[in-house]
Amino acid sequence: MTKAGQIALKINETCKALGWTHCVSGGGVLTISKKFTPGSNEEFVKADGEYYSILSLVPQTCAGSTWGTDGGGIGALSAIKNGHMIMNKSGCNRNVLKALLTLEVL
Repeated sequence: MTKAGQIALKINETCKALGWTHCVSGGGVLTISKKFTPGSNEEFVKADGEYYSILSLVPQTCAGSTWGTDGGGIGALSAIKNGHMIMNKSGCNRNVLKALLTLEVL
């Protein structure tokens, strides 16, 4: 298995273990999401503490950023209200993203 495949497998396993889903979109963006009980500050804080452990696994090989409904901004209100946290990372290694796409169809 390639190094990119190993990283993709680790991302997939970590997502499953923590209750997150992942998807790959155009432009080298990895999106992860987790549903929890709407209005639960406790579950939001848990998710807010988990997402980085997933996104940090994928190497960033070009300019990009991380954004979403984490506790660092106004998006947190939406996440808590709806019980759904969504985080994105751009500039991701395309070989890892391709390997993740393969895992998504399995």
